[in-house]
Amino acid sequence: MNDTTNDTAAETKAPKFCEKDHSDDGLAEFKFGDGTVLTVDVNALDEAVKYNLMMHGLMQKVGDSFAGAKGNYTVGIAAAEKVIEQLQSGQWTASRASGETKPKTGELVVALANLKGLDPAVVAVAVEKATDDQRKAWRKHPAIAAEIARIRAEKAAERAAKAATEGNDIEL
Repeated sequence: MNDTTNDTAAETKAPKFCEKDHSDDGLAEFKFGDGTVLTVDVNALDEAVKYNLMMHGLMQKVGDSFAGAKGNYTVGIAAAEKVIEQLQSGQWTASRASGETKPKTGELVVALANLKGLDPAVVAVAVEKATDDQRKAWRKHPAIAAEIARIRAEKAAERAAKAATEGNDIEL
């Protein structure tokens, strides 16, 4: 017996939960996968609400910039400064080569800085300017890969030690 129903169901991709878009005239649109469409006219919102939305967006955008810093203040601050400078110069997004994605560079920066004896802030700038292919090649270099593994092991040991001291009050 040939059951094509299961094959078709597996091949059919579910619609995206919600597609978000906005227009230049201030309309924000939310199209849900079930066909429901919600629209918000930003121009009709109260000024205090507009201000709060703006501040929320700013905090989110700058916060997203250092999400991959993994506790490295030098990397995190450099990333935040870069986004703030972009915004102040009128740029919403950083210019990147076609097809590049935003890298998570925290561990790579620390590894390179440790191996080369350089200031992490200087290394962070160089890593951010590098292409995805350059960063991938660096990560594959045996010495860098080993240093990243060492950094991860050190952080895992710190988390384990913290968990061990915090977990003493658990009743089993």
